[in-house]
Amino acid sequence: MTSKKVLTVEKRSGDIFSHIRIKWLVETPEERVRQEYLGVLVNEYGYSLDQIDEELSVTGRGSGDARADFLIWRTPQEKSDRKTALIVVECKADNVTIDRNTYRQGANYAQYERAKFFVTHNNRETKFWKVNLERRMPNFDEIEDIPHADASDKEIEEIVSRLKVFKEDEFADLLHQCHNVIRNREKLDPAAAFDEIAKILFIKVCFERKLKSGKQRRNLFTAEFLDQQKELYEDSIDTLFTETKKEYRTDKIFENDGRLT
Repeated sequence: MTSKKVLTVEKRSGDIFSHIRIKWLVETPEERVRQEYLGVLVNEYGYSLDQIDEELSVTGRGSGDARADFLIWRTPQEKSDRKTALIVVECKADNVTIDRNTYRQGANYAQYERAKFFVTHNNRETKFWKVNLERRMPNFDEIEDIPHADASDKEIEEIVSRLKVFKEDEFADLLHQCHNVIRNREKLDPAAAFDEIAKILFIKVCFERKLKSGKQRRNLFTAEFLDQQKELYEDSIDTLFTETKKEYRTDKIFENDGRLT
């Protein structure tokens, strides 16, 4: 079996090659970010070049209106049939701050296209979003990731439905519930139970930061991943805690031999 060819970024004397448009382009800061992220979409998410289009209008009103950096379709056939794309990608140069205006722009592009997901990206920040096509634009809710190329319909719908946006009082209530479960099930006193909750929150923050910084593409802090790891490790959550301790070792937050109870 032959391995899949890795897509590489090609450059020459101030130009960069677009594998989608099949031509050399001036290597502006934004173009560099765009072509590098194409490599991520192909090499890490598994999309083929014939599932993606680049610098395409999402309004149908001419070249001056709302051009998406990338549109991604479920299949090459859906692209060929001119169906609506699944994902819109909006890239910015690394010296441009991605802010709420960028999120609104991405959301508008996604709703113009009737796409379920959009990405805002430069090498300083990558965020993934879903839009509700039944609501007025712009609307956008952050999610953990976009679907990979081989995601089933069921998996895509799970990504859409998995998001839970917590208000401050809802989060406080959930934290209280978790504290009570740990205290009652593990027979810990309130202070010790709080310490365990704090460790879990640090694990969550640690691996979410890895995702957002691009150091890691898969969220390891999920029940699904931990269930898979049970086949390899006696205590899979403590394995993540070990990695978290390494991440915060200079802050001296945890004892070297500290464990989750």
